[in-house]
Amino acid sequence: MRRAIGCIVVIFTLGLFTAALAPAADLVLKGATAWKQHNVFNNGFWEFQRQVVKRSGGKMKVDWKGGPEISSPFEMLGLVQRGVLDVLNGAGAYDSAKIPEGVFLEYFVGTTAELRKAGITKFFDDVTQKRVGVKLLGLTSGPVGFAIFTKKPVTSIDGFKGMKMRSTPTYLPLGQALGATMIQVPWPEVYNALERGVVDGYFSPVIGTLGNKLYEQVCCMLKPFFWTVRTWLYINRDVWNKLEPEQQKVLTDSMVAVEEWTPGYFTGLIDKEIDTLVKKHSMKVIELKGDEAKRFRKMAYEASWKKYLPNSPEYGKKIRELARGLEDR
Repeated sequence: MRRAIGCIVVIFTLGLFTAALAPAADLVLKGATAWKQHNVFNNGFWEFQRQVVKRSGGKMKVDWKGGPEISSPFEMLGLVQRGVLDVLNGAGAYDSAKIPEGVFLEYFVGTTAELRKAGITKFFDDVTQKRVGVKLLGLTSGPVGFAIFTKKPVTSIDGFKGMKMRSTPTYLPLGQALGATMIQVPWPEVYNALERGVVDGYFSPVIGTLGNKLYEQVCCMLKPFFWTVRTWLYINRDVWNKLEPEQQKVLTDSMVAVEEWTPGYFTGLIDKEIDTLVKKHSMKVIELKGDEAKRFRKMAYEASWKKYLPNSPEYGKKIRELARGLEDR
């Protein structure tokens, strides 16, 4: 019996010794997300974490330090600028006060891999570095469209007149074109805003309503979908410039791998979420037809370009040319 106990102690001690000898990562980056931990739009960030560990052989890692409990999503970019955070998974629309061009990528067609191949990701990286001194590594979301969710059925474009709708800068031009009153509300506060009657609905990606239980406050989803979600992965430029070339390559290759992973992953999520909303939570999908649908989609894109292009006299013309290059394929 004593011999058995002694063996157990030796094995346990060796286990501790082995764990102590396990090599620690040579580089640990401090990361955060603009959304709460279990939000679906963090999933590209988690995949990036996995890719960094895999491609560096465990020598590099990205630690998640938190979400909006750290700071308002509209202010998180400042933490990256100041070096409080090294990496941030956020949204260009949240940062449009500092980067007016941040909203434009939502209006581009094409996958993230296609944007990189066409040089568009590099172009926006250059703009971001010039504007705020932060590097754009890439985009962490797949081909996810946007939809409008409402507390009461809306069956025509004119039905939005006078409604109070949740907004970010991305949605402002379309909401105004529809005749709605647009109220900026951070995403984590949308549920309470709906519950209190602060807003009558919201513009959002087609996924996210399920995970945030917003189906408890809205009844309907409007089609056709429009635009494309673009979540951005930023890195502090000073941190980037201090990395060894091999470390920079690990981060870049990990980002490219994420961009190739996202289309299949997010397409599956969209199908599953809409099916669950309809079958389990009685969500009504209201679809505009014919000329009304065409008018709605034209309004969504043209109102947005018209509103925001003047905000970027330096880059706006070039950005519109880049967008048309994908539209004309």
